[in-house]
Amino acid sequence: MSKLVLALAFCCILVAQILAQDASGRRFCDRLFDDCRREQSTVGTEDDTVGFFNAYCGRHDRNWRKITRCELVRASCISTVRDCESPTCKVVSLILNMCYKLRCYFQLLTFS
Repeated sequence: MSKLVLALAFCCILVAQILAQDASGRRFCDRLFDDCRREQSTVGTEDDTVGFFNAYCGRHDRNWRKITRCELVRASCISTVRDCESPTCKVVSLILNMCYKLRCYFQLLTFS
């Protein structure tokens, strides 16, 4: 019985740690994105990395829409910090779509 309680307690601690990492990772990515947007007027919306990424994804996905440097920063951060995935074209597209849908949803909640 004590082994079962110990295993259950370990699982609860593990789940709590994973949930805490998810929230802190999201806050880190939000801060990084906000910093990028603040500096966008001086640095610009595109660089070589974003240009290559847009060109590559545009060749492999006919529905690809060009993204900005800050959008790539946000999607790369979320995919690596929170999801432990490589920022592929598909992953970046899914993350940005999720971000835009959540932002629109929260804006509707605040204006209602």
